[in-house]
Amino acid sequence: MRCRLCLNEKKLCNSHIVSEFLYHDLYDANHKLVGITGQGNKKYIPLQKGIREKLFCSDCEQHLNDKYEKPFLQQWSIDSPLPSQMAHDSIFSATYDYLTFKLFHLSILFRSSISSLPTFQEVNLGIHEDLIREMLLNVSPGESWEYPILACVVLNGSNVEKRFISQPISWLHEGHTAYGQIYGGAMWWTLISSDKNTFFDSAGLQVSGNIKMIAEQWNEIGVVQDASAALKRNDL
Repeated sequence: MRCRLCLNEKKLCNSHIVSEFLYHDLYDANHKLVGITGQGNKKYIPLQKGIREKLFCSDCEQHLNDKYEKPFLQQWSIDSPLPSQMAHDSIFSATYDYLTFKLFHLSILFRSSISSLPTFQEVNLGIHEDLIREMLLNVSPGESWEYPILACVVLNGSNVEKRFISQPISWLHEGHTAYGQIYGGAMWWTLISSDKNTFFDSAGLQVSGNIKMIAEQWNEIGVVQDASAALKRNDL
């Protein structure tokens, strides 16, 4: 089968869509978590691992892991982690390595776009899919206005909520599509456009590596509200 990153015919691995380490805070004592499907009688399923699909060869899996996943884990979880508590509308500001930080998020968006699984059906990068594939393969993040990334911290009361990974959703911004997904305690947005957008470029991740993230309550974020409602309907 053909690897979706290098495009060579190779044996494929069972690849994560969202990196496994981001599920760490979601597991219970039995190493299980709840996946909300919206389908069937219960509309949820128990999971023991994050969602996977055969997408990449072992060489490309290693490439994504070494170039993007390991650096992001180090920066986001160890070097400059989110605080455990924040006030609503307060700002978290930190500086990360622009190249690895940006391409990590683009790698998750790319995986979502090429996935055939229902959870990720809303993501369709179209002509941008191959452009982002080449960026990931060639370790080339582009300028800050090229697929700009901005984020907000997700709060549950005053606590930063890391126990949630959402399905990606789309948002139409000034005629262009932006995709958003929650993981790692934040809602991440990427604008898909060939044109420079002043708002995303100024508010998002800078070439310096600096990013400023406003803290918002979880119940102000639509995708979290939908998940919460699904859980309540089924008395989970």
